[in-house]
Amino acid sequence: MSRSILLISTFLFMVWTGCTDQRTSPGENVIASVSGETLTMQQALDQIPSFLLQQDTLSAVHSYAGQWAQRRVVTDHASRIGIQNTPEFQEKLNRYHDELLEQLLREFIINEHRDQLEVTTEEAQSYYQNYREQFRMGERFVRFRHLTTQTRAEAERANQDIMNGVDWEEVVGQYSVDPEYQLRHSTQFWPVSMALTDMPALHQNLQILGITERSPIHYFGGQFHLLQLMEEKTEGEYPDLEWLIPQIKEWLKLEKTRRITNAYLRNLYLQADANNEIELLNVTDIEQLLTE
Repeated sequence: MSRSILLISTFLFMVWTGCTDQRTSPGENVIASVSGETLTMQQALDQIPSFLLQQDTLSAVHSYAGQWAQRRVVTDHASRIGIQNTPEFQEKLNRYHDELLEQLLREFIINEHRDQLEVTTEEAQSYYQNYREQFRMGERFVRFRHLTTQTRAEAERANQDIMNGVDWEEVVGQYSVDPEYQLRHSTQFWPVSMALTDMPALHQNLQILGITERSPIHYFGGQFHLLQLMEEKTEGEYPDLEWLIPQIKEWLKLEKTRRITNAYLRNLYLQADANNEIELLNVTDIEQLLTE
C-alpha cells in the first residue's frame, strides 16, 4: 500500500472510530479504554505488524495500546468541539473518500486480471536479450551482509561467529533484530551510491571494504550495526542473468499492471462519454469564464 493511501486509510479509520462507539462482547480481553470505548487484545494483535510482534510482543502491544488511547483522547476532543461538522472536515473527508475509492478500484482491477499479470522466465530472458545494453551497470554494485543487534555484546559475538565460519543464516537468526528482512537483504545487489545512505558511517564503510572484510561495529539509531562485503560488480559489467531475471519479472509485471489498469479506466471514461454522462466546456468557453 502506498504512503498516501496508508494516510487516507488511517484518517478514515480515525473518522470512523470518532463517530462510533466501540463496544466489546462479554469475555473479550480489554487492554485499554477511553470514555467508554475499548480496545481488546485481539483488536491490537490484528493491527500490529507481525515483525513487531515477533521482536517483542509485550512491548508492541503495550505501545500500541498507549498510541490507541492517545488517539482516542484526541479524536474525542475533536468530536466534542464539532470539528466533524466544519466545511473543511467535510471537504477533506470527501476528497479522501474519492481517493480511497479510486485506489480500491485499481486493486479490484488488478485482482480481477491477476492471471494476466504473471511473467514467465522466458519472457524475462527475451526482454533481457532485446534490451541488453540498457542493463550495463553504470556504477559499482555491491552485495553485503548487514546485521543489526540490540546490544554491543550481541554484535561482538555475531562478529566472532562470522569469523569462525558460523553459517550466516544461523548468525542472523540468533542476533538480528529483524532476521527475515536482513537475511533477504543480504542476497541482493545494491548500487553502492544508494546503499545505506540513511546511515552515513555504514555507507562510508561500503566504499572501502574488501571482499569478505567486516566493518567496525557502529552504534546508530539506538542499535548496533555490523557489515560484511560479500560481492561486487564493477561499473561497465553486465549483471548476472540469474540475479537480473527476478527484477525484470517485477518490472514487466508492473508494466502489465499499468497497461491493464489504464485500459480499464480508459474504457470506463469512453463508455460514460458515449452515454452522454460527461459534460465538458471547450477551451474557448473556459477561457471566457476565466476572463470574466
